[in-house]
Amino acid sequence: MFCTPCTTPLRRAAVTLMLTCAPHAMARAQEAPPSTRLPSQVASDGPIDAESTDADALFRQIFGKERSAIAAGIYAVQVDRIYVGEFAIDPSRDGGTVEAKLLRVALIPVAIGDTKVHLEQLAAQEIVRFEDLRALDFEVIFDPGRLALQIEIPPDRRTARELALRTARRRADLDYVEQAGVSAYLSARAGIDVIERSSFADKGLGGLAADIDAGINVGGVALQGRFRYDERRDRKFSRQDVRLTYDDIEHLIRYELGDLSVGRRPFQLAPRIAGIAAFREFPIDPYRNIRPTPEQGFQLDEPARVEVILNGAPVRTYDLNSGRYSLRDFPLVPSAANDVELRITYASGRTEVLIYPAFFDIELLEPGLVDFAFNAGVSYRDEDGRRIYDTGDYNVIGYARRGFTDTLTAGISWEGNRHFDTVGAEAVWASPFGSFALNASTNIRDPGLDTSRFAVQYAWRDTDPVRGRAIDAQMILTGSDYRTLNQLFGGAIIGVSAQARAGQMVGPRLRATIYGGYEDAREFGERYYGGLSASYQFDFGALSFGAEYQGGTNADGAIFRLAYSMPLGPGTATASYTTQDNALRADYTRLTALGVGSVGFSGSVERRDGFDRQFVRANYIGNRFEGAVEQVRVNGTNGLEDIRTAINFGTGLYMADGMFGIGRPITNSFALVGVDERAGNYQIAVEPRRGFGSTETYYTAYSGALGPAVIPTLPPYFDRSLQVDAPDAPAGTSVGGQVFVLRPGFRSGYRLEVGGAANVSLVGTLTYADGSPLALVTGTAHPTAEKEGADALQVFTNASGRFFLEGLVAGERYMLSFPGKGSEVETVLVVPEDALGIVRLDAPIATGLVAPSKERTP
Repeated sequence: MFCTPCTTPLRRAAVTLMLTCAPHAMARAQEAPPSTRLPSQVASDGPIDAESTDADALFRQIFGKERSAIAAGIYAVQVDRIYVGEFAIDPSRDGGTVEAKLLRVALIPVAIGDTKVHLEQLAAQEIVRFEDLRALDFEVIFDPGRLALQIEIPPDRRTARELALRTARRRADLDYVEQAGVSAYLSARAGIDVIERSSFADKGLGGLAADIDAGINVGGVALQGRFRYDERRDRKFSRQDVRLTYDDIEHLIRYELGDLSVGRRPFQLAPRIAGIAAFREFPIDPYRNIRPTPEQGFQLDEPARVEVILNGAPVRTYDLNSGRYSLRDFPLVPSAANDVELRITYASGRTEVLIYPAFFDIELLEPGLVDFAFNAGVSYRDEDGRRIYDTGDYNVIGYARRGFTDTLTAGISWEGNRHFDTVGAEAVWASPFGSFALNASTNIRDPGLDTSRFAVQYAWRDTDPVRGRAIDAQMILTGSDYRTLNQLFGGAIIGVSAQARAGQMVGPRLRATIYGGYEDAREFGERYYGGLSASYQFDFGALSFGAEYQGGTNADGAIFRLAYSMPLGPGTATASYTTQDNALRADYTRLTALGVGSVGFSGSVERRDGFDRQFVRANYIGNRFEGAVEQVRVNGTNGLEDIRTAINFGTGLYMADGMFGIGRPITNSFALVGVDERAGNYQIAVEPRRGFGSTETYYTAYSGALGPAVIPTLPPYFDRSLQVDAPDAPAGTSVGGQVFVLRPGFRSGYRLEVGGAANVSLVGTLTYADGSPLALVTGTAHPTAEKEGADALQVFTNASGRFFLEGLVAGERYMLSFPGKGSEVETVLVVPEDALGIVRLDAPIATGLVAPSKERTP
């Protein structure tokens, strides 16, 4: 467990320890009840306001003298609140200096324009003054309390910020908590409709559906099963995927047995296979610079509402039946410039977001790095709630890729069954004038142009981040008899497909893109399109515009799109219009992402030729559950009408090493946080969060009558720090202030406990033998009774002989030891039996030490 500095004993020099912990001790004392509150004389002869007093004034009050200048040394540096490393800094020389290496490592790579030029000139020196950076409008502050240099770069002088997830990889010194040896969960989301009026369904309650997710993890091996209940089906209860998963963390390999998730390359598409698999899973190390390539297909296991977001603007909502879809099968044909986002809401209330960039990223591998996958088994299909396996055939799909140089990656692929074997080769080359990706495959049992597929991609990115110019293009040629394991996703219908786009920034706020494409569908005719899109970022929102012309079979001619999005209160409002179907849509969304008690709202009004829809939805995040209520009204041609209210509810039961808890539905991994019974019956609150621009604190979970606090939203293999507070516990107890650092495995659980028997903090005065204050002395406190694992506590006094000692056990006796002249003098400190929290000792405690003025001279 990794704890914040002032919640555990520290073994540092007395001055450093006093400076670090004194403000926290004073603040906690001020929160204590009147009977145990720390007196104003605790650190000096006058009162201390730890909230408003600066570090120098606090030092003067504690030690009775001025603080000395901070020496030159190696100190931590934060740039825009992100840790970038430790560098040589002299806070006192010439108003502060830092080694020029900082500029080369952390500032120059993110600077733009003249700022970058000035930094490169400064980097030619050995050291750089703080004032030189401030002259570039940088905010430069050396924090003497934290011993860290903080630099803020104006937004107009740096590139766009990236989420610094990979910086956590540097935190190798953290003490991670071990996950539970045995953990399990049973999570469910359910929904039911109240039908008020409908042209195709009976009034009343209907459509009860539930998604059930169950799993167990034993020693890192995870068994997961998903099930579904749907009263609208003949077979109401059905089984979905069940698989056994083991991750080889050292080699980044995932092994699966059961209904496979299928490791594959994007162009291989997604067959449904039950069997065995082994594939490289780079997300096991999410801080490595490997990005997964998005898929172009998706599957609905149940009927769902699918909202289509095109280039950031909502354009259409569809009600789809269960099944598999590709973007071509989907009732929206995206053109080359479109980045598509799908927001899926199932009848049970479960939501999912899928993002499909217009082009796949061209992905290189580091030299020597190998990416691979192998899946083998039998195909399956779902019919009327039953899973049927085709044991009369086999399915095999796999690939292997290797990085040969910094600019060349190549590989091979294979998929087949007893009817065909499609074998392919691919190569990615990062040339000086752009990146190329080539892929070719054919059925080796019947090789030829009709059984082959050839694809080429091109991507170029401008090195100037201000201009941000990008060019993408791709072409795919597919034979009429080309075969894949998932023929639904196969490209045999489309013989020729070609797209291209180019975009760049026009000034600091406007981005423009032009695009075009051509498709030849063998049985449906040709289609071509071209257009432009632009988006402008205002201070109060973003305006986007698009114009496109579609020609060929079933073409729509000229299409124009306009959308505007802006923040509105704690949410976002969006309005859009497209001439296609004369569609007008307005949305408002306020997300529920803070914690327990948070509420979210969303609503939409959509009108188009022959159809209109309105809905409003409210979400609530509870401590042990989450729920939502949605009102939907749909009207259309031919008398179509439907008005209903959907009610959703979700909860989960969790176990980790014998600890049980009830919480919200699971996402992947979870943690249970309980209180040691020796610490008392106090409620704890986990992971404080504060919304942007808000002063209200939300917590992710609380403990209570139903057991420990449950955190059901731990993404696997990402570092997560869980801070535990105890709002109702007296200051000075062992509950509250702990921080656990986790790196969860796949579908894993944690059992965490806070607190213990050490629930007392003493405030008192130590004196020499003659009664004079024992000033500025450091010593230790040892339990007189031998206890396994008991650590010595540090004791230090201020100029008045006052001390603050925490982590003590009520009724225990402690031996205080202080350095004397050639020997140690020991004093016994007795903690009262009924002591709890911060306790003030009115009577001074005399030691056997001789005051310096009365020491004998030899």
